[in-house]
Amino acid sequence: MAGYKKLGESLVYKSKLVELYEDHLLLPNGEEVVYDLMKHAGGAAVLPIDEDGKLVLIKQYRNALDKEVFEIPAGLREPEDVTGELCARRELEEETGYRAEKLEFIAQAYGVIGFSNEKTEIFLARNLTACERKLDPEEFIEVHHIPLEEAIQMIANKVIVDAKTIIAILYVQANQIEK
Repeated sequence: MAGYKKLGESLVYKSKLVELYEDHLLLPNGEEVVYDLMKHAGGAAVLPIDEDGKLVLIKQYRNALDKEVFEIPAGLREPEDVTGELCARRELEEETGYRAEKLEFIAQAYGVIGFSNEKTEIFLARNLTACERKLDPEEFIEVHHIPLEEAIQMIANKVIVDAKTIIAILYVQANQIEK
């Protein structure tokens, strides 16, 4: 939308994962405002589909919700990840113990676009082969193989609440993707 002008930003807080800024803007009506802005390196996520056509989801604890949730494997894009695909492949192996012959890019998503630039690239993984899981020391992850219809019901029942996971599952449903 025309008329917005960024005047500058001030770093308020920096952690290993995010940087928080005060974003100074000039509105179309001439008023100056300060918005919160969280900068994030972004990441990648991957929905694996096994040889039986089941979705491979993980279940892990998320401190933001203080509970375990079902998700697709995902992670922070590291400096060595020149592409989202490299990040997705690494997370797939680390969190599920699978490698994929084929990865297909399906979407990019901004989870909280109102105050964060965090972008997640989402992929589908097929033709899986088992390999060694390489969980991070703080990760305690269960792997679940779930039929598409059950995953759709889990979304409807608010069991699956993660945005990137919902996007990936609904993509598979809309495009009638099988193994």
